[in-house]
Amino acid sequence: MHRYFESRLQRALAWYALVPVLIMALLGGFLMLGSWQYAVTRVNHEALELAADVLSNISREFMQRTEEETEFLGKVPDISLWGSDKALRAEAFARLHHDIGHRGVEFYLLDTRGKVILGSNDTLPWDLQPVEHNWGIWSRFYEHPEMPQQEFLPRSGGQDLICGQAVSIDGQVAGFLIYVLPSAYLQQLAGDGRTGIVLADKLDNARLIKYAPGVVDYRKVRWEFANDKNGLVSAGNSIYYVTQQDIDFGGETYRLRAVSEVSDLLMRYAIGVGAIILAILLMVPLILRSIARETKLTTQAVDDLTVIAELRELESQFNPHFLFNTLENIKFMVRLDPGAATEMIMALSALLRYSITSGGRQVELREDIKYLDSYMKIQQYRFGSRLEFNDHIEPSARTATIPKLLFQPLLENAIKYGEDENGKLRIDYKVQIRDGQLHVLVKDGGRGIDEDKLAQLRKLLASSENDTGHWGLYNVQRRLQLLYGTAYGLTLSCPPEGGTEISLCLPLTKKEQKDA
Repeated sequence: MHRYFESRLQRALAWYALVPVLIMALLGGFLMLGSWQYAVTRVNHEALELAADVLSNISREFMQRTEEETEFLGKVPDISLWGSDKALRAEAFARLHHDIGHRGVEFYLLDTRGKVILGSNDTLPWDLQPVEHNWGIWSRFYEHPEMPQQEFLPRSGGQDLICGQAVSIDGQVAGFLIYVLPSAYLQQLAGDGRTGIVLADKLDNARLIKYAPGVVDYRKVRWEFANDKNGLVSAGNSIYYVTQQDIDFGGETYRLRAVSEVSDLLMRYAIGVGAIILAILLMVPLILRSIARETKLTTQAVDDLTVIAELRELESQFNPHFLFNTLENIKFMVRLDPGAATEMIMALSALLRYSITSGGRQVELREDIKYLDSYMKIQQYRFGSRLEFNDHIEPSARTATIPKLLFQPLLENAIKYGEDENGKLRIDYKVQIRDGQLHVLVKDGGRGIDEDKLAQLRKLLASSENDTGHWGLYNVQRRLQLLYGTAYGLTLSCPPEGGTEISLCLPLTKKEQKDA
């Protein structure tokens, strides 16, 4: 009988305990779902639609404006008349400046030599110079003088949008009309600040960024976000909700992403769930006071397992897979040589600290060399006496500014493919100044690259698209050309004496010039 009543009591208590739990869980679930729908999904979708509409409209507006104004400017016999004739100058200035001054948009009417005939400023911005037939947006003006062109121009504070077209007189290109839309103006249009916005091209180069620092790494959309799916994305220690769509921008297809960081919101949800569970755990012992000791122990054990399982789930969210290879080497070095393991950890710490600092897109060479030293120290411990690394850096070149983390892929490529027939790795890294430019040479002592493979790599570096697995060298090439133009880039060669040489050159700039 005792067992019968105990069984009935247990079933009754379980029923009466289960009903509140179900009600609280359903109520909490509906509240969280409603909160998520209102605070994340709706806001994110609205921000995406608004940004897509506004950016598409501003692109169409200036494409149409440029087309209309170049047609108007081409009605004179000589384009220089817009600057020399006072009446024409006043008329042109009124048209070109109309409705753009308060938006911070600049305009320039140039002749084919790049001389400013009429403009917001007397001189063309330096990063649009020189005006040449075969460079950047100018080459497209000559190729398609009847069509307006758009291009993003990297600046220190973002990427400005250049919209322009060739001005033709009697069928010949006589000059150019350029509108410069500052990045601050584009960011202002892109949203209300509640949601991050990222506009990227088909190569995942971020062109417009607003309140989304964790999505972009050195002007590239991070690989975690580089897919076509909407939903939650985990990157580093943060979780994001992402929606995206393709938009037409200046005749090209761009990917627009609306990004909301939801780590704090999910943490609040977890705290709410934990509070509900905690409340239940506090009530259950009071309800089960009259039940046998075995029932209370079993119930408590189940509750403890539930708490432990939830804690383990929260702890398993961090997955630093990008450190796997180095940490594996450190693991073995701890057993074989604890002192070397300590040095590797210190080098890895310096490397990571440098890679995640937000000190700017360009740094002095001597600062980047410290990073390379940490990287090569780790490689030296990995390969031991097999690796011989020699660097020759002119003292005057150490203060030159370079793109951050630009040279590491070159050394990584040399280490990966530079073994000779005896398994030795000999790498020479040379930096010097010649003809007002910074020249870099990375040479390995390996067996070289066969002619077919070398031809394929050269073709890849000359292409604007990459459908192969050689991302390291290609990304360096793309960064150089995006920063400095198509005149700069990598050169691959295999000299007769063996090995592979990778050379590149950069414009020589000092920190004070960059700051100015």
